Amino acid sequence: MCGLAGRFHPERLPPDPEWSARAGALLAHRGPDGSGYWTDQHCELVHRRLALIDLSPSGHQPMANEDASVYVVYNGEIYNYRDLTAQLKHRGHRFRGTSDTEVLVHLYEEFGEQMVSRLRGIFAFAIYDSRQRRMFLARDRFGVKPLFFARHDGQWAFASEMKALIALAGFRPAIDRQACYDFLGLGYIPEPATGFANIEALPKASCLTISTQGHHLREYDQIEVRPDPARTLGEAVESASRSLLEAVAAQSVADVPVAALLSGGIDSSLVVAAHSRITGQRTTTFNVHFPDRAHDETVPALAVSGHYGTQHHTIELSDQALTPESVLDLLRHFDQPFADTSLIPTYWISRAVRDRGIICTLSGDGGDEGFGGYHRFWYANRLIRLMRLPDWMCGAARAAGDRLAGWTRDWGRQVAKAVRLAQAGRADSAVLLAGLSNYLSEEQKRELVLPAARERMAPVYRHFDGFEPPGVSDLEELSRRMTQNLFAVSLPSDMLRKVDMMSMRASIEVRVPMLDEELVALGLTLPHRLKTDGRRGKVVLRELATRWLPQTVATHPKHGFTIPLDVMLPAGFHAVLEDLLLGASARTRPILAPGLVPRWLRQFRDARAGARGGAISRGGLYQRVFEILSLELWLREHGLSW
Repeated sequence: MCGLAGRFHPERLPPDPEWSARAGALLAHRGPDGSGYWTDQHCELVHRRLALIDLSPSGHQPMANEDASVYVVYNGEIYNYRDLTAQLKHRGHRFRGTSDTEVLVHLYEEFGEQMVSRLRGIFAFAIYDSRQRRMFLARDRFGVKPLFFARHDGQWAFASEMKALIALAGFRPAIDRQACYDFLGLGYIPEPATGFANIEALPKASCLTISTQGHHLREYDQIEVRPDPARTLGEAVESASRSLLEAVAAQSVADVPVAALLSGGIDSSLVVAAHSRITGQRTTTFNVHFPDRAHDETVPALAVSGHYGTQHHTIELSDQALTPESVLDLLRHFDQPFADTSLIPTYWISRAVRDRGIICTLSGDGGDEGFGGYHRFWYANRLIRLMRLPDWMCGAARAAGDRLAGWTRDWGRQVAKAVRLAQAGRADSAVLLAGLSNYLSEEQKRELVLPAARERMAPVYRHFDGFEPPGVSDLEELSRRMTQNLFAVSLPSDMLRKVDMMSMRASIEVRVPMLDEELVALGLTLPHRLKTDGRRGKVVLRELATRWLPQTVATHPKHGFTIPLDVMLPAGFHAVLEDLLLGASARTRPILAPGLVPRWLRQFRDARAGARGGAISRGGLYQRVFEILSLELWLREHGLSW
């Protein structure tokens, strides 16, 4: 919804007279509809507004309570704000307008820091209590909305994007090598790390209080996956139906039109179906068309559009979308190394939505985590069987897979990887869980990064919560831990970060009904058998889809929102890659094994003509290239060296 920034010192703010203007300009894309500023000797608040609810001046921020002792700057939507407003009015609070922002200052007056437990929605906010000389920062349960902070020159500074913190007078970014080493395996940096040693992300479901007594970071909510073996499919589907309709109804409240991103997958299609059923109106929908049939879901998107009579727009990625300048600019915008290649279509569909005068959309993001939508859930069934095989059989299968890799498409690679993960899982389940998320294993990272550059680097599997005793071949427990780790690691750090940065760069808000608290709570109670049948995932949502959607869509296989970069990038892009990554000024060159990156670039270029990557899959190949590219650009942008 907005962009926010601020500085706070419980004794006295150090002078930085130009920072607020710099921060506001750097965050202007997050809120083109208005700007706000407020300061006293302890606090400075900056806000950029994207107006969705209460478009009048009464929705202006920073916003104060009745006596101007409490101020808030806020990004997000509080979906239960009408109920909270009624309760607070009953308690004697006076409201000037009808925005959800105003709920926050009065809720703080009434309940203090415990206010966060009463909020249902997506949010990041800062509340300044001038009487107590206290700053209170908070972020939503799943990490939909971002908030970063840093300590500099004795003050605390915070912002929706790190570029506003880097703009502080005298601030010098420092590299967090461990975070960057983690990035080389995952393609993103797990929060609260950011790539900068002196900037942190406020963790999801957390709040930070800063006062004259010091500072305190606390977690106010936790994801607890507790499968209920007594759950039945019919009962779970009915619960999902009710919760989704309620979530979409709550998230469709706005004083501007609300559209939907319709990828053609189960989740976004169900959101569109729910929106049509709730509103009885023609939903405006959007999808991206890809020239590679293996990646394109335009056909099922059009089937859903036709079924519900939506006003549909199929977006063609223009030549501009994939020029070197456009792609490099998007990567730089993230403020940290980030290499999820779906950021490209995410931005351009957001841009197309904005160009058509729409600033608020619903999406299907977040359904895979709670309902078992990722391949790893049905992959787990096979992993458990492999873990139960004798060592000699696993060794033979792994050797066969390695031999077949490169001339049997992906089959040989998949067999070899599955056996490696199963063998690793016997010794340490955290290694198995990390391996399901890694693009590069720890062994492959050691081959890529020179010994001196990776000295004292910890393995990435420390981020993944394993289970005891090691090597337990328990399918239900493996499924439970996979769900837990998805919510803890990749959801806030990868998927939600990508959507926020790319949608807000285009100045639109994307709401996520699949991450409604009640719907997620249902998903967290599903046993493994209600997540996957061993061949495909999202058993509950697919059953709901058979009731609400055309059968061709309900049975449509899972597709990620990925882009076939090897065939879509223009030929001239390869020269740019070679110049950036192989030239004498390349900052990654001194830390990476000589010969490896040139070979990847050559294979990536040759893939345009149909060549295969040998032991590296097609997607794995361009993922590797984009990881190195993203790290290189970030190091250059901030004048950093390893």
